[in-house]
Amino acid sequence: MYLVATPQTLDSDRIEAEADEGTLTRAGAITLEGDVVFQRYDQLLRADYAQWYPEQRKANLEGHVSITTPGMTLGGEEATIDDNAGTIELNRSAWVIAERHLRGTAEQLASPENEILTMQGATLTFCEPGQNDWDIAASELTLDQAAGFGTAWHTRLRVGEVPVLYLPYYRFPIDDRRLTGFLDPSLSINGMGQAEDIQIPFYLNIAPNFDATITAHHVLDHGLLWENQLRHKSELLGDGELNYGILGNDEQTGEERSLVNYSQSGNWGKRWSHELLYNNVSDDDYFSDMNPSASVYRSSHLPRRGRISYTTNPFKASVLAESFQTTDEDISLSNRPYRRLPQVSLSYEPSTYGLLNVEQTLQVTRFNRESSAIINDSQQTLSGRAALNGDRVVSDTRIAYPMTQPYGFFTPALDYRYRQYHLYDAEPTGDDETPSFGAPRLTLDGGLFFERETRLLGTDYIQTLEPRLLYAYSPYRADQQDIPAFDTKATSVTYSSLFTGDRFTGSDRLADLNQISTGVTTRYIRDDGFEQFRAGVGQIWYFRDREVTIDESDDEYLQRHSSSTLGEAEWNPTTDWTVFSFLEWDSHDDYLRQQRYGIRFRDNENHMLSISSTQNESRDPDSESSYNTHQVDASAFWAINDRWALFGRQLRDLKDYEINEPKPVDPVLESLAGFEYQNCCWRAQFTYRESSPRSSGEFTTDKRYGFMLSIQLKGLTTLGSGTDTLLSESIYGYSRRQYHDY
Repeated sequence: MYLVATPQTLDSDRIEAEADEGTLTRAGAITLEGDVVFQRYDQLLRADYAQWYPEQRKANLEGHVSITTPGMTLGGEEATIDDNAGTIELNRSAWVIAERHLRGTAEQLASPENEILTMQGATLTFCEPGQNDWDIAASELTLDQAAGFGTAWHTRLRVGEVPVLYLPYYRFPIDDRRLTGFLDPSLSINGMGQAEDIQIPFYLNIAPNFDATITAHHVLDHGLLWENQLRHKSELLGDGELNYGILGNDEQTGEERSLVNYSQSGNWGKRWSHELLYNNVSDDDYFSDMNPSASVYRSSHLPRRGRISYTTNPFKASVLAESFQTTDEDISLSNRPYRRLPQVSLSYEPSTYGLLNVEQTLQVTRFNRESSAIINDSQQTLSGRAALNGDRVVSDTRIAYPMTQPYGFFTPALDYRYRQYHLYDAEPTGDDETPSFGAPRLTLDGGLFFERETRLLGTDYIQTLEPRLLYAYSPYRADQQDIPAFDTKATSVTYSSLFTGDRFTGSDRLADLNQISTGVTTRYIRDDGFEQFRAGVGQIWYFRDREVTIDESDDEYLQRHSSSTLGEAEWNPTTDWTVFSFLEWDSHDDYLRQQRYGIRFRDNENHMLSISSTQNESRDPDSESSYNTHQVDASAFWAINDRWALFGRQLRDLKDYEINEPKPVDPVLESLAGFEYQNCCWRAQFTYRESSPRSSGEFTTDKRYGFMLSIQLKGLTTLGSGTDTLLSESIYGYSRRQYHDY
């Protein structure tokens, strides 16, 4: 192991020397033999034989020479020291910088300045002492500890002392400070043995608050892609990052392909803050084509956003401008999101008057989107309500009276929600172009906590029973269907959605409500506070049919007197294992609309396992047709010991397709498998990966196969593809294990 030497410091500038035998000549020279030790301050010199010239402040040392300073030890057969010049020269030497796990050998070694080593015929490695799995050999090597980098001439990277790579000149970091130079190259091999992805990045340390990375990126069948990343920090602009990529002439399409991404955020003083995000990509397939080793990209709308906020308790104000680039050309114009140009918000955050909590939100937004465009080489023109753009004023007022006790809670709340619009850009229909409406909403939310001591399977527990009721009432307001759903969607069905007191997210629909949400949860809690089991079941009961919808379709679910029954459960047999499930049971048609099951395991020994199944089904009672999906996602990272580990992941389509229904050729959507080996010197990951890239928003039947190899020379560099990033995206809970690291 590496042990940092810390000699005891002398309290003056004197030099102390000791040896088995000493001789003083008339000229003042001193000869010392046998266990020779020199010390001044925290510098310690040892040798078998030494000649010391006090007047010239020079010394010659021979036999088992070692020179120890804080953090560094030099050793050799012979040494010459010139204390006036501050230089040290050694022959046939070895050296160690223990704090940085750095050591090597040299035919000749000199230290012309403090914290600088210059060597001839030298080697360097970060491996632990006694194990040289790899090293760097150079005819000339310089280590500058003050600047944090090293330089080497006629450099050979050796594995087991066998040269595998030659560089005439090599500059590398020896600590964590930023350094201009080439970064780790990466290489990805496909199933045909071809170099599918080659990246050679060059890093520029421009200023303490500004840097850049330029990457020459060759993508198989496409050509040379130039990628640039600029990062900055400043008091005015905050933290910013610009990513730019361009491929001038794609070998497949003959077109220019590009990507621009810029993000920035920061504060102006204590109260002002800002955020900026811009994205632009030349085509939908850019992400899958230009980064074949990454996980599958699924976003169809790239945001472009700018926000300025001001906060001074209890007020918050913001101005937002937002638009999107729709990359999937199969998405029709009517299904593309609206721009917000701009949105101005002012809110009065909850303040307490006695026991009352008061909130007020005001918001003004201008929504618009294109009404005519050429999509997939055909002209699309919006008409009717789909062509409407408009301005919207939102005013939400809430007064709540929360009451909490150890045995339960009860919170009555009264909201008044008001909307006013100015609609335009549609053909004249005679409808009101400035509709407005408002509605109160009353919610009564209460729950109880019952506890009892119990014993189950030899373990003492506190079992809870937590019933909860939420009553919500809001009257029906007509003519909302004539207003576009600028930012409104139906609430996703989850167990927590039972108690939101609404059916929509966004502000364009005020749901008519007269309903009670019921639910009950039970928990088993150990004496140490660990929740070993939790289960909940709930349902919404409606006292009237719902009339407000997103669109004009007649949804038979709006006439039902109750919602689906929702249930969730989580069992933690130990702190490492979790078993979970979620079910949505349609009691009217007697089938499961949603099923999610899963099991996860993660311990402190780098064992990770995750298996989940997701199944969704939707039936149309009138046409007796149904739509369903079923996918299973299994992933694992399993450390066999502190050196070897196996990992894998597969996302599989298990849908039961009808006879005439189109289905993919291969049910495996994504998969990977590989192994990892590491010791103190190096770490390697070998990965086999296959995926179905997206094309026009859908998975294609063309599989992409590839091999990825990453070799980390610990302390120096990483050669190969970024497999850690891929595993983080693919395996639940993955983080790089730290065995043997320093």
